Amino acid sequence: MNRATLGLTWAFSFVILEAAQAVFFGGVFQDYDSFLIGGAVFGFTAAGALIWAKARTPEQLKIAWANRASLFGLNLSTALVWIAYFFALQMIEPAVVFTVFSGLIPIAILVASARGLPEASPLRNRVEGVGLIIVVIGVGYLAAITLLGQSGFVRGGPAAAMAGLLLTCVSAVSLAAMMIYSRRFNRLGIAPIAQYGLRFPLYVMVALSAAWLGLDGKGPVDPGGLLAVIVIGFAIMAFPVFAMQKAISLMSTLSLAAITALGPLFVFLFQIVEGRVAYAPATVTGLTIYFAGAVLAAWGGTKRSGGKSIAHKRNDITTKLDREIAKLHTTHLR
Repeated sequence: MNRATLGLTWAFSFVILEAAQAVFFGGVFQDYDSFLIGGAVFGFTAAGALIWAKARTPEQLKIAWANRASLFGLNLSTALVWIAYFFALQMIEPAVVFTVFSGLIPIAILVASARGLPEASPLRNRVEGVGLIIVVIGVGYLAAITLLGQSGFVRGGPAAAMAGLLLTCVSAVSLAAMMIYSRRFNRLGIAPIAQYGLRFPLYVMVALSAAWLGLDGKGPVDPGGLLAVIVIGFAIMAFPVFAMQKAISLMSTLSLAAITALGPLFVFLFQIVEGRVAYAPATVTGLTIYFAGAVLAAWGGTKRSGGKSIAHKRNDITTKLDREIAKLHTTHLR
């Protein structure tokens, strides 16, 4: 399997598993403290990844520590993704949150590319560009109906709608930043499994603190049931996140973001299979526009180009230089 095919395999694994989790297991997780589950699942798996990295590739951890600013950025962006997304779900319709969140990720990558960040890849072709324009129209429509009170629900009026949309934007931009930091570490020679372990310490501390404060407390729970949910979480929460980490190392950030934007479409399809599709009419209209753009953008993002662009050639050269510098840092640390 070549690099491009492998990247697509990991990317679609992430999107499909995330959608399946939301549809088929969402109700199960709603009965428990989301912060406690997240802290436990990602805490245990990240610790395991760090132990593996320490035993097998300790030099990668030294490189990460030598780049502490980027390491902090990776942790902060990871924590903001989950926390902002969770609070947005409490304020506005989940379908709107997920769709606006998914659609803004590739837009944030494009903005970062325009600002000259080498880890943020530019558009590959016109098809991808047209698709993303339609995605923006769909996202704008969903934001407008939310502010006008025409979506499924808004908890608290226009102020809550605005707050929910802003938190969704923060979550999307944070995920784009996480992808950029991960790509930067990949250029430095840090493998996906080490990156997985390195990105969660701050989130785990925040999540467990929130659980201790009872910010999402559901009252008394069955310890056996909680343990079972955490074990299930290893497969349907931790593995999809690792799949994204692998995809980041194998494909451009914008192409991955375009595929990630397909998440709401898979959720919609899985809900049809499950027999549970209940959206406000205005929301369905916005989703239809968005789906058309997301499919077009993903198709454009996966098309082969006739050769590497100047930007991609520049990134390859930068990657080689970064890895040589990282080796010098590691030698110095020893």
